[in-house]
Amino acid sequence: MAQSGDTGQNSVDTTDVFTTNDKFDTREDVLKWAEDVGIANKVSIIITRSDKKNGVRERNDKLILGCDRGGKYDTSQSSTSTASKKCNCPFKLRATPSIDGSGWKVQVQCGVHNHGLPDQYASHPRKARLTAEENKHVEELTKCRVAPRNIVISLKEKNPESVVDANKIYRKRNKLQKEERGPRTDTQHLLQRLDDVNFVTWNRRRDDGSNVLSDIFWAHPDSRKLLNLFPTVLTMDCTYKTNKYRLPLLEIVGTTSTNLTFNVGFAYMESEKTDNYRWALEKLKGLFTKQDILPQVIVTDRELVLMNAIEFVFPHEVNLHCMWHVNKNESSRCSVLVPKDMRDLVKKLWNNVVFSSNEVEYGLNLNEFEQTCVNSSKFLDYVKNSWLNNYKVMHLGNTTSNRAESAHWKLKQMLEHNKGTVGTNKNLCGCALRSTHELPCACELSGYTLRGVPIPLDSIHGH
Repeated sequence: MAQSGDTGQNSVDTTDVFTTNDKFDTREDVLKWAEDVGIANKVSIIITRSDKKNGVRERNDKLILGCDRGGKYDTSQSSTSTASKKCNCPFKLRATPSIDGSGWKVQVQCGVHNHGLPDQYASHPRKARLTAEENKHVEELTKCRVAPRNIVISLKEKNPESVVDANKIYRKRNKLQKEERGPRTDTQHLLQRLDDVNFVTWNRRRDDGSNVLSDIFWAHPDSRKLLNLFPTVLTMDCTYKTNKYRLPLLEIVGTTSTNLTFNVGFAYMESEKTDNYRWALEKLKGLFTKQDILPQVIVTDRELVLMNAIEFVFPHEVNLHCMWHVNKNESSRCSVLVPKDMRDLVKKLWNNVVFSSNEVEYGLNLNEFEQTCVNSSKFLDYVKNSWLNNYKVMHLGNTTSNRAESAHWKLKQMLEHNKGTVGTNKNLCGCALRSTHELPCACELSGYTLRGVPIPLDSIHGH
């Protein structure tokens, strides 16, 4: 094959590979030969015209084959703007029966393509097509929620020559989802699926009298059980524009006594307004089997609308700010309100403040921070008014809205600092584990050891 490179548009001449003196017994033999040669040379062959001799004048057996990129894309037939592969490719093969009856012969009427050919077989539509066995395998893995990239790996393990890519799996999965959904809308399908697996669900419609849903809340039955066993600390975060519905999704998670995360519930909301948050939090409140068992601490980022809703629905609970977001905002304001030569020192002192291990250390670090920022009064006022609230609360180590990363960080902090050498000295111990987790700290454990008594159960928080 010859390929030109300076025409402004790649062109490939495949005349030689499709030129043959062989005769073929039937029309189907011609088509199979052309497809096989096409696959070997990364050309997708399609039938552009097929005539059969039927006694009508000028109707004779004839087969015209072309490239799948021949012809023009008709934009009038589509409501969306999509890219088309069609580019009026002139490639054409003509197959007709020999006059002497010796079989079908093939003539190359135009062997040139006005476009480049794919570098890999994955771009070849016929070669990359899923077989019946592969289709079944993809369906089984899709039902098991296997990611498309892992499905591709599984297909290649079964067949090393497979050229199916993730895009083909995504299209197949989308087709399966449409078949499963049937005539139902996305919302109807979601509610039906939740009902089928016995989820706890609530939904409400708009106040304008329409039949349009505005908010949906759902929770797994096992999540409800875990919530009532471990209600002490909840973490909430709302994401938006990260799903195909482009709706805010409120996610609520909890933590078990073994420091594992579990999902409590989810809520699709029409908007991030106080009313929507209040409704979702009221439904969260409805998951508790006893109203005297409610969370003590709720960790969020500084999303004022959510914070206002929490204050309304859970007025007696502490709303703890996410430390990651606190530090991010502090760093941003520091870059604007603090002289450049002081910024690194201020950020270091700020970290000392927020990660103080006890109240005495906190007071000393705060004083040093204030003295350093004495000439940056606007920044100091911002920090005090926005963040330095005196949260003396048992939070079980949940200080950020990213619970997984927070738990990992907290574990590393404990392993690094718990040397077991403080004895019964409270000043050396700091009693941070007692104040934040309501668990026996190092000096308490040393006291029990010296007295030779077991750890009392009432010294351990019920969580």
